[in-house]
Amino acid sequence: MYYTILYNTILYYTILYYTILYYTILFYTILYYTILYYTILYYTILYYTILHCSILYYTILHYTMLYYIVLYCTILYYTILYYTILYYTVLYYTVLYCTILYYTILFYTILYYTALHYAVLYCTILYYTILCYKKVKCTLVQALRLCTGRTAHRGSRGIALLFHDQN
Repeated sequence: MYYTILYNTILYYTILYYTILYYTILFYTILYYTILYYTILYYTILYYTILHCSILYYTILHYTMLYYIVLYCTILYYTILYYTILYYTVLYYTVLYCTILYYTILFYTILYYTALHYAVLYCTILYYTILCYKKVKCTLVQALRLCTGRTAHRGSRGIALLFHDQN
C-alpha cells in the first residue's frame, strides 16, 4: 500500500509537473506567437502607413510641381504672347505712321512742285501775253522773280529758279 500511495503520489506530481510544463510551454508559445503576430502586424501597418504616406507625399509633390510647372509655362506663354502682340502692334503702328508720314510728305512735295510749276507756267504765259499786247520793259527772269518770290537767273542751260535766296 505504501508503494501504491507513493506510486500514485509520484504519478500525480509527475502528471501535475508535465501538465504545468505543458501549459507553461503552451502559454509562452502562445504569448511568443501573439507577440510575434502583433509585432509583425505593427511593422506591417507601419510599413504600409509609411509607404502610403510616402506615395501620398510624392504624389502631392508631383502634382504640386506639375501645377507650378504648368502655371509657369502658362504665365511664360501669355507673357511671350503679350510682348509679341505688343511688339507687332508697335511695329504695325510705326510702319503705318511712317507710311502715312512718307505719303504726306510725298503729297505735299508733289503739291509744292506742281504749284511751283504752274506758277512758273503762269508767269511765262503772263510774260509772253504782256509782251504780245504791250511793250513792257520786263524780262522773263524778272517776271519769275515777281510771281514766285524766289531768286531767278538766266544761265547757260536756261532759267534757274533757286529755292534759297543767294546774295
